[in-house]
Amino acid sequence: MIESVREDAVAAGLTTPSDWDRGVADLRRTATDDGTFHYTFFKAVAVNASPERSAA
Repeated sequence: MIESVREDAVAAGLTTPSDWDRGVADLRRTATDDGTFHYTFFKAVAVNASPERSAA
């Protein structure tokens, strides 16, 4: 699933082809006998202040 969006991610400028390939190789390594995986989810909320509020 992750590998299927490679071209879109590269085209959007989110990553380079070499960085993508290295990341996928690292992800595949997690499935080996000595591989590990850790996932942390962060949720954030952003507020775009109006020009009047940011000038104060």
